[in-house]
Amino acid sequence: MKTNVTYPLVADLKRNSLDDGPGIRTVVFMKGCPLSCVWCQNPETKSPRQQIAYEADKCMGCHECMNACMNGAIEIKEDGSYPVDQEICQLCGKCIEACLAQALHFAGTAYSPEQLYKKLIKDEVFYKNSHGGVTFSGGEPTLHLSYLAEVAQKLKQRNIHICLETCGFYNRERFETELLPFIDLVYFDIKIYDRDQHKKYCGVYNDIILENFAALFRSNKVKVLPRIPLIPGITMEESNLLAIWNFLRDCRVKEIGLLPYNPLWLYKPQTIGMDREYDQTEWLKKEEKDIIKDIFQEFSFKDF
Repeated sequence: MKTNVTYPLVADLKRNSLDDGPGIRTVVFMKGCPLSCVWCQNPETKSPRQQIAYEADKCMGCHECMNACMNGAIEIKEDGSYPVDQEICQLCGKCIEACLAQALHFAGTAYSPEQLYKKLIKDEVFYKNSHGGVTFSGGEPTLHLSYLAEVAQKLKQRNIHICLETCGFYNRERFETELLPFIDLVYFDIKIYDRDQHKKYCGVYNDIILENFAALFRSNKVKVLPRIPLIPGITMEESNLLAIWNFLRDCRVKEIGLLPYNPLWLYKPQTIGMDREYDQTEWLKKEEKDIIKDIFQEFSFKDF
């Protein structure tokens, strides 16, 4: 049935992650983001509202979902395209209940802070034994400061390590007051330095992002790792990488994260009825990686 929207929505809980902070972690992917990056790896987290996702490869073509929909919002098509008319859909969930193949599911679940906390501490023994913890990601988790602060405070009472992955577009005063006291590590994305190019490819100007990074890094209140997503034809332009290099050097950064482009996300937009804005299908070539490594050689980073 339609979710209670009193609380922010969680798009996914990824357990046993080894890629989003130290040790074994559970990653909380929050829905909603103030940016709209054309290469977004998690497009199902862009919107803060609940959506119905459709996995065409699971669909058996039985049409039980169409029969269950009282509003005529479902039409299964032979080409496997997204079948839900989102203008008509009331998010009642009848189609999901009727789908025998589980090809339809809600993208977005509401948990109270207590409910989310209880889910996260189920793996507490793995966090402790691996020096891992919980990572808040998205979307953009700082859209939900008060909510996450309540969850984070409960986790810190059990000495669980907390990492935050952020695009940096947040209200600094509220962030520093409400959430930062409970955070141990911040992964802070620096995507594009030029403000006009940032607006073109990410939907907003980046003034706030750069100001927030500089303030947070210089505050020494928490460990901050700037991360650069390496997107062919966009962030990987040499002028952009050199501008980021200069900015990070001015901030006296010593360690960075370099995130090679991963094309495995390309199927995701169609599962929620979105058009794809970026179509790079290839992984980074060795020559491209070598150029990037050479540019950032004075920084410490994990090889890739």
